[in-house]
Amino acid sequence: MSALTIGNAVVFSDGRVQDADTIGIRDGIVVAVGSRTAVRDAVGASADDLDARGGLVTPGFVDAHVHLGVGAMDALRCDLSGAASLAEIDARVRAFAADSPAPWIVGGGWDPTLFPASGPQATHLDALVPDRPALLLDTDHHGAWANSAALAAAGLDASTPDPADGRIERDADGRPSGALREGAMQLVARLLPRPATEDVARGILRLSRDLLGAGVTGWQEAALGAYGGFPDFTDAYLHLLRQGSLRGRATGAIWVPRDLTPDGVDAFVEHAVARARANAAADLPSATAKLMLDGIVETRTAHLLEPYVGSEERGLSYFSPALVQRLVPALNAAGIAVHVHAIGDAAVRDALDGFARVPPADRQRVRNHIAHIQLIHPDDIARFAALEVTANAQPFWACATALTRQATLPVIGDDRADELYVFGSLHRAGARLAMGSDWPVSSFDPWQGVHVAVTRRPPTEPDAAPLGAGEALDLAASIDAYTRGSARLLGLPGGAIAPGRAADLAIADRNPFAAHPAGIHETRNVATIIAGEVMRG
Repeated sequence: MSALTIGNAVVFSDGRVQDADTIGIRDGIVVAVGSRTAVRDAVGASADDLDARGGLVTPGFVDAHVHLGVGAMDALRCDLSGAASLAEIDARVRAFAADSPAPWIVGGGWDPTLFPASGPQATHLDALVPDRPALLLDTDHHGAWANSAALAAAGLDASTPDPADGRIERDADGRPSGALREGAMQLVARLLPRPATEDVARGILRLSRDLLGAGVTGWQEAALGAYGGFPDFTDAYLHLLRQGSLRGRATGAIWVPRDLTPDGVDAFVEHAVARARANAAADLPSATAKLMLDGIVETRTAHLLEPYVGSEERGLSYFSPALVQRLVPALNAAGIAVHVHAIGDAAVRDALDGFARVPPADRQRVRNHIAHIQLIHPDDIARFAALEVTANAQPFWACATALTRQATLPVIGDDRADELYVFGSLHRAGARLAMGSDWPVSSFDPWQGVHVAVTRRPPTEPDAAPLGAGEALDLAASIDAYTRGSARLLGLPGGAIAPGRAADLAIADRNPFAAHPAGIHETRNVATIIAGEVMRG
């Protein structure tokens, strides 16, 4: 029998700092929370001691929307993340191509703000990779840069129509210019060589340890399915689970293929149920379907209710409202929750309209959620609580970054800045909140996301103007969403520090409640505990 006490702690649970300074754990379960003497009496004198040194102890953070598989693949490929200039991008691509014997040069992470709004050019990439096809995804993984050889391999020319769920950027003569948006990426990506499962699994394992070091004890792999040049990561996760090497509590969301038609709904639901059962038997809970309804604002592919600035475009809708309103109730009736990607306000409304078709009894059997929610029409805010739909927020985005200033506001209008990421309004309207990172798009360190949720400013920029200051959350609500809210959403143990709960905890190096909010981002995780086992940060 293993026993542990965590003393000298500031204990946070159930949305508030508790009147307690010690936690007692036995055999992976919290057995007592209170004063040192009372906890010692409950746990026993033979328990090991861990001194929290006055730091905040929270339930383990749970990332409700993350892409470890994508990050693992990026590490195997030409990594352009963090490149601050075109010259740096060029140097990285040339160096990778010179060292790689692969038949394709594949990679990603390039910053869209370094290129014109129409995207990078194939001729530019031709000069860097002249001898074989190349395909490089942007930092959001919603757009790709192809060279001429890749476009030719896919048979793309002036006569190729845009797919229903994407856009091919073109030159003045209508020929593909090299930038592919959303579903247009798949026209080339379907040709990419498949990576070895073992290689992807090793990358996921390494990244899962990084998550644990940041205090994240559980997560949802946000897309288990082949799309955009990435394979289905299920096999990699199952490989790790069979080995017994994956430590965190992983869950997954089964990808809804973008070519799904009304005639295929019943077959997809059967497929999702069968996969969820098989994965659960292998300790990979995945009774969730990932439904991607639109793209992103910056490329005008997010689906908006009103047109983008200077055009009549309203973005892309990947599934018709009629299909959504048939698919979502069918999945819920079969016990499959739905995890929706919705950026634009029209996509959010389509998702809510789908959830509105679910009978209350089925709705209560699952935990539906909408991720990203960059824009929500005011009339739809109260519907989250009414329909029992969790708002799955990625808080790190909710500040005025260079991307916001240079690519987001110019296409939706500066007057809509205060309408972005209305987390405060959702919270006040009674919506359940969960949080995630969408890593590798942004930092997976929960304290960075919590900082932005509270301050609405980028970390390290205390003098920046807040983005929609009225939509800020307080510190307690932010931590609660990233711990209890996400754990509940994903059906994971933990989520609270109370007798009988799994001892999944995160220990910070300080108590951020005792300091100015401008310093929240400086908080560091120093130890993570899963089922009572201590792992140092």
